[in-house]
Amino acid sequence: MPKIKGSMIITGASGFIGRNLLEMFKDEYRIFAIARRSQQECNAIVHENIAWLRADISDTASLAQAFREIETAGGADYLLHLAAYYDFTDENRELYQRTNIEGTRNLLDCISGLNLKLFLFFSSVAACSFPPAGEYLDETSPPDGDHIYAWSKRICEEMIQARQEQLPSCIIRLGAVFSDWCEYPPLYRFLNTWLGKSWQSRILGGKGESAIPYVHVREVGIFLHQVIKEREQLAPAQIVIASTSGSTTHRELYDIACHCHQGSNRKPILMPRLLSGFGLLMMYYMGRLIGKLPFERPWMYHYIDLKLNVSNHFTSQLLKWQPNPRLRIERRMPHLVEHLKSETQMWHIRNLAALERSQHRPELLVYQVLTNQENDIFNHLVLKLQDEQNNDTSRFSTVEYTDLVWFCRLIFRLLASSLHTGNRMLILNYFEMTGITRLRAGYTVEEIIYLLNLVNETVLRQLEKLPELSDYHHEFHSLVEVPIEFGIDEIEYQYSLSNDDGTTASVENSTGLEVSPDARAQLEETIWKCLVHRNQ
Repeated sequence: MPKIKGSMIITGASGFIGRNLLEMFKDEYRIFAIARRSQQECNAIVHENIAWLRADISDTASLAQAFREIETAGGADYLLHLAAYYDFTDENRELYQRTNIEGTRNLLDCISGLNLKLFLFFSSVAACSFPPAGEYLDETSPPDGDHIYAWSKRICEEMIQARQEQLPSCIIRLGAVFSDWCEYPPLYRFLNTWLGKSWQSRILGGKGESAIPYVHVREVGIFLHQVIKEREQLAPAQIVIASTSGSTTHRELYDIACHCHQGSNRKPILMPRLLSGFGLLMMYYMGRLIGKLPFERPWMYHYIDLKLNVSNHFTSQLLKWQPNPRLRIERRMPHLVEHLKSETQMWHIRNLAALERSQHRPELLVYQVLTNQENDIFNHLVLKLQDEQNNDTSRFSTVEYTDLVWFCRLIFRLLASSLHTGNRMLILNYFEMTGITRLRAGYTVEEIIYLLNLVNETVLRQLEKLPELSDYHHEFHSLVEVPIEFGIDEIEYQYSLSNDDGTTASVENSTGLEVSPDARAQLEETIWKCLVHRNQ
């Protein structure tokens, strides 16, 4: 086992680049992975050096909670900020402001107590305007692109530069990141078209000279190792370029892909620029007519035959790094095509996951609301418990009121954690480990089930009142009711094991020892934390 070199935080850990970096750094660093999706949902690696923290960087409450946990666990040396929003519609979506700009600002506000060795912000060469013909972008080029993504990255770079005296930082401008499975949406669309059987398969826009720089995702990991190794050489808010030099044209990619797929060259049909623009408009409006918009959009017309050439000469010298020739897009294309041919289903699954990943996380939204509304929800629970205790026919004859309140809060927090981790089995797991203990503490099975249902009903009633959750009422069954139903089923099973005759009498504490409420609370809290950690 390699020696642990330190600790790092990775935001956007559930994304394509984030998941790959987890794999590359897991044996060298203790990693706090921050993401909106659960570890299971995004199929991220599970490892003893990875702690998964679900948080939305645009939500200050969930992000602050994640960083409190990180500080409690010893903090981190490096932060890799990958979390960002981007789509290919060129529409001014509110998520650019909320996720990219406000999310980055929230992150910068949260890290003041960590004493980081380096904050690494991931930008893109696509944030810069295309250079004039024959010229190249470099590390001094401003992020002056005229599209919404470039604007959001420019604001973020400016925020980091404004804090360069207080925060050691590095701005990394990536090329188009791909893998041997592709996983770069525009290239995925191109390959599906060029290697398919549609009438479009031989058409290239303009002269086929549209070009951008690429970088293999494995190269990104190698690059980051060098950034960390040479961090003492970096200027404050140093800008570096993680990409191959120059760019690769559509014509080059088309020729290589067709040769790998068919074993021979296939001459493309070069569509004049104006005619290509007309075709893009027709495809877009036809898509609107049938209710299924194509990936190709009219804005792409403006970039036909433009080359986003870059020069990484300064970065190469500064970091003592050169891109591996074997990882260039031209050398990896045979691997991409072979995966498409031999493992077609997995090829599409992996690429569609990158292309169509939902930005809406109802479970995180409900979790955030539960966290913010905990006191209000719990006040309603307490009132119901008081009414029950004051009732002459109260079912709680042997259990102290303070213990009832404590137990309901524990169930409430387990429910919240099931939303936070994406694991609906947490309450079940709790009773699997402590069900007999709970019965021996003086509860009957009916009392426990009543309390579980009480938490369920109170939480649902409060959530249904909130206007911000009005679109998610249909999600409440799977998010709230199912975890509690699992818990009820498990406690009934545990009770059946302890009572062969099927009676519902309480089981007294067989040890004869009294356990103080504080000691019991500490024990239950420890078990809860272990369960959360085990199921992340």
